Amino acid sequence: MPLDCAALTPNGDYLVQLGPGIWLMDNHKWALVAWERHRVAGQRYVLLHADFHWDGVDDFRPDGSPREALLAAGVDDLVAMTADEEYIRFDSFIAPAVRRGLLSEVHFFCKEDDSNEVGLDADLCAQAGVQQVVHDDVESLAHLDPTGPLIFDLCLDLFNHADYLEFEGDLWTDADVLEFLEATSSHILTAAVVTISLSFGYSGTEEDTRHLAQLVVPRILELRGLAARS
Repeated sequence: MPLDCAALTPNGDYLVQLGPGIWLMDNHKWALVAWERHRVAGQRYVLLHADFHWDGVDDFRPDGSPREALLAAGVDDLVAMTADEEYIRFDSFIAPAVRRGLLSEVHFFCKEDDSNEVGLDADLCAQAGVQQVVHDDVESLAHLDPTGPLIFDLCLDLFNHADYLEFEGDLWTDADVLEFLEATSSHILTAAVVTISLSFGYSGTEEDTRHLAQLVVPRILELRGLAARS
């Protein structure tokens, strides 16, 4: 069924597959579930995380957290854990992927500058054998040469300068958004998995979010060789 961007509304349980290896969600917490649905046994992936926020929180760090359950979880178990939102949330879905051995590298392109937390916990990365890289500009991101299969993870709130004000919008120009997609088009084209988060409330007004979706999703589908849906 074609995606009607004009009908999108805030919905924390929204997760749809738009085509082979491409997923759209509202709450970013579902990204880990989408990645795991495409996981090939024994394979590790390079994550490109383009988002206003770092989303590097590790809610499995406390001693009382269910770390063993996370490591043993199948996809259905992860769905239940994510729906519960106690340990896998909109800002803490990357660290569990690191803990599960899914990732070999994490590349961040983020605009958040009001936090002391940048990227992932260094000790966690060291224990998991994961390299993390912070890209300061789109050119650096565009020249990323993945050492393994790529996950392209995009949050639409990247394109909202006023992200820190809930349901307030100060969007990039359409031309700048499309320029970002063009600069990263080779990554979008070749990624094993593409995940897109709408993030209602952070990506501007509701109408702003729908506008960004209408701008971004068809272009990504086009790059993936799928018919644009609107």
